Amino acid sequence: MEARAVKKYIGSSPRKMRLLVELIRNISVKESLNILKYSKKHASKEIEKTLKSAYNNLLNALDTGKIDTEDVFIKEIYVNPGPTLKRLLPAPQGRAFRIRKRSAHLTIVVENVETPEGTKTKKVKPAKPEPKPKSKTVKKSAEIETDTVKDEKPPKKTKVKKEDEIKKPSAAKRKTTKPKVKKEKTENADTETEKSDDKKEKQKKSKSKKTNKKE
Repeated sequence: MEARAVKKYIGSSPRKMRLLVELIRNISVKESLNILKYSKKHASKEIEKTLKSAYNNLLNALDTGKIDTEDVFIKEIYVNPGPTLKRLLPAPQGRAFRIRKRSAHLTIVVENVETPEGTKTKKVKPAKPEPKPKSKTVKKSAEIETDTVKDEKPPKKTKVKKEDEIKKPSAAKRKTTKPKVKKEKTENADTETEKSDDKKEKQKKSKSKKTNKKE
């Protein structure tokens, strides 16, 4: 059911009132009264009065006692311009500035959410889902998986150990490698000395041959 309230000749411009009216449209009466109560606009008091009168008109029309403000919604709300009072403000050099004192007409239509007679609206809680029966096969499969995981050895650790052994040789191996290098150096030195001796002998022989030919 609907109810209406109209207030005319409000002493504020329709443009200023429409700023508040847009906040209230299609909202419950409870929420709209809270918004208007804490707004700093001058027109909020006039709108609050008309809204309360529309709500009371609805209660009188139904004759079913009090209705919760959450169940009542604002169906229509609009502002129309009213008559403007024209005044003059004296200005220097014989001039005058025009003043327009505007007014507005406010109309609010309220509607309640209808419920079937003899029933009360209650908030129904969602039903909890029933726990599913645990199957034995799942347990067996889980036990088998755990046994296989325990038997398996991590392959990464063995690889890491081998790499460490390759990268970091023991102290005994280091000692054994050093004298090998020295032996190789001594052998190379002996071969070079032998080659140099052979060259010297060849040179001597060639010189002796040349001297014999000259003689």
